[in-house]
Amino acid sequence: MSTADLRRIWNDSVRLFFAPLVGAVTGAVKEFQGVNREVELNRLRAFHQKTD
Repeated sequence: MSTADLRRIWNDSVRLFFAPLVGAVTGAVKEFQGVNREVELNRLRAFHQKTD
């Protein structure tokens, strides 16, 4: 087994180990952005209802 083979196995193993973590963080960031968008929209609606 060559060094290149070992490096490829190591890199694939690391990627497989961290893939769920990266997916979870990505999902959490997207959810956070969606919640922030919804909060901002609700604030704007409440502001416009008060001024009407």
